Amino acid sequence: MNPRRWPLNRAAIVVSLLVVSLIRCATAQYNGEHVIYRFQGGVDGYSPMSSLISDPAGNFYGTTEYGGGSFYGTVFELSPPAQPGGEYNETILHSFTNTGDGARPTAALLRDNAGNLYGTTSDSNAGGDGEVFKLSPPTQPGGAWTESILYHFQGGTDGATPNAALITDGRGNLYGTATSSVFELSPPQNQGDAWTFTLLHEFKCCTSDGWNAVAPLVRDASGNLYGTTEWGGYLNSDDCGSLGCGTVFEVSPPSQPGQAWTEKVIHTFTAGNDGFDPLTGLTLDTSGNLYGTTYSGGTGGGGTAFELTPPTAPDSSWTHAVIHNFTYSSTQDGAVPSSMILDSSGHLFGSTLFGGKQCAYNGAYYGCGTVFELRNQEGVWNERVLYFFHNGGVAARQPDAGVILDRAGNLFGTTEEGGYAQCYNGYSFCGTVYQIGMRK
Repeated sequence: MNPRRWPLNRAAIVVSLLVVSLIRCATAQYNGEHVIYRFQGGVDGYSPMSSLISDPAGNFYGTTEYGGGSFYGTVFELSPPAQPGGEYNETILHSFTNTGDGARPTAALLRDNAGNLYGTTSDSNAGGDGEVFKLSPPTQPGGAWTESILYHFQGGTDGATPNAALITDGRGNLYGTATSSVFELSPPQNQGDAWTFTLLHEFKCCTSDGWNAVAPLVRDASGNLYGTTEWGGYLNSDDCGSLGCGTVFEVSPPSQPGQAWTEKVIHTFTAGNDGFDPLTGLTLDTSGNLYGTTYSGGTGGGGTAFELTPPTAPDSSWTHAVIHNFTYSSTQDGAVPSSMILDSSGHLFGSTLFGGKQCAYNGAYYGCGTVFELRNQEGVWNERVLYFFHNGGVAARQPDAGVILDRAGNLFGTTEEGGYAQCYNGYSFCGTVYQIGMRK
């Protein structure tokens, strides 16, 4: 199974995120969770590790790390039910076979205006270094989707094991991370030609630079890319060892075409109150502030949510502030937070893999996970837990990815456990897609 399954485990997994356009009432109240799809562990896939994306018709798209026709994972579509309140209908768009088409997708998808889907396969424990793929919709209703591989990673300076979702600049160029690299993929001028891979930055282990980039990027209006590395920063501590506690970095485009991109670290984590191991992507607001989370540390030991404010003068530093400390010690809070999304009112939403109501996870009582909101009220961020996942054979639990919001303010996400079918080794459940609805 995926290595990111234990508190304080340093293994890399992504949680990626694509946010839909949001309209949300500032006084919204949420009712209970409703499972809209339960994975069965066969050809429909199991263990969804990433967040969802949606299209204008209300369909959801996502990936499962395992299952499908050849065990190596799937890309699926969920269509709304004929009657409100029912389970969504799943269609498998692609089942990975590990025969050149990739294996074990762990990241969210990217959808363009033509309906094409783009994603990455990690190939973890499957013998390869990973791929970037494209899925094109059928030309006729009911036809098959067509997969094409845009790039095979070689495990050299180009990186390997891409665990993160892709982003685009609106001109068709794709940007992503692959453990030791930040890269750009540019579409060909002539249909059928190869895409062009450009290495924007190569991370160097055991230096002041970051190392192990496993989260998606965000891009500002000037074309600067921001992301996190799980390790790096060259801080030797009891919690992080010689690999370092992680970084937030910026990669900036050149002032003249053809010149090199420039990378700089804008925050180095210390394993103090700021936490360590930032495994998730960042969220960017309209003022240029960045929001993110750490997997571990902080005053509660369960990770942190943080804000990075851009410098106000040339050559000055970004300002880091912890806006919430997550804790394992309270059933009223979560631990190990996902990526966060920002709504139109400036509120942050996310989920936690652990914490909340007590239930066993791989034999230990770490909690079932939560969905939370953070609000900035007169300069102070306050947390509200919107939902506590709970124990039970069919109950959705252990959300390993962030949430998305629809225009009505409903929250949607995935859990890696729960449902009704037994999966890997006969003890771990297959996972679900859930909705937390607005209270009418």
